[in-house]
Amino acid sequence: MAAKKITGKSKLAKTGESKDQTKEQLDLVTPSKKATLKAYRLYDDDIARLKKITATMNRASHRHISETAAIRALLVLGSNSSGERLLNALRKTI
Repeated sequence: MAAKKITGKSKLAKTGESKDQTKEQLDLVTPSKKATLKAYRLYDDDIARLKKITATMNRASHRHISETAAIRALLVLGSNSSGERLLNALRKTI
C-alpha cells in the first residue's frame, strides 16, 4: 500500500474554516433601556404605604407585582399629575 503524502490540512480542518468565513450576522434586539441602581431611604410609614399599594395592585392583577414595579407605576402617575397636587401629597407626609 502506497503511503499518502501528508500536507497538514485535513478535510475536517477545511470545513471548520469555511464555516468561520460565512458566519451569519443575527440582528438581535438590544434593550433600549438599561436599569440604573438608585437607593432611597424611606421611613417606616412610607414602607407601609408602599406595601399597601403593592398589595392592592397584586389583588387587581393576575400576576405578581413587585415593589419596584409599584414605584415605577407611581412615578408615571406623578409625572401625569400637577405640581400643586404633588405638593399637597408631600405636605400630608410631613
